[in-house]
Amino acid sequence: MRPWTEDDAEALSQAVAESLEHLRPWMWWAALEPLDLERRRAWIRESIARPDGVYGLWLGDRVVGGCGLHARIGDGGLEIGYWVHAAYTRRGIATEAVRRLCAEAFATPGIERAEIHHDRANVASGRVAAAAGFELMAEHPREPDAPAQEGVELIWRLERERYAAGPGPRR
Repeated sequence: MRPWTEDDAEALSQAVAESLEHLRPWMWWAALEPLDLERRRAWIRESIARPDGVYGLWLGDRVVGGCGLHARIGDGGLEIGYWVHAAYTRRGIATEAVRRLCAEAFATPGIERAEIHHDRANVASGRVAAAAGFELMAEHPREPDAPAQEGVELIWRLERERYAAGPGPRR
């Protein structure tokens, strides 16, 4: 896991293109694909400029997904997002990415909680959250923004205190 750079645009575009049918049902941004390389580079530049952390997931020189910490759930919290290349699912990549993002989040002063939000129909994301030590906190109606979503958002949370005490994400 490392931050994206503009030099990653081609590899990222290839991974997204190879995974598009896998991503479209769940990820709103997949409807905007394919992006040309200049727009992909612009997205990377914009992402680097934001306070959120966005990262590529790599095995060797191959992009196998992406993830990030997003400051969109209020003071003291960061939301975790992730996707995995279609050819690399069910290998623990998303769970390991979430664990690493938790370590980064809780190393940040003032961050007291990390959350994962996903549609209830996305059962795989729930498995990732549970495996990474998160607790299911709430279910809320939410307008679907991708084709396979049913419109119920699940909110999983991991508090700093529970993270520090374990069990939970490996450190």
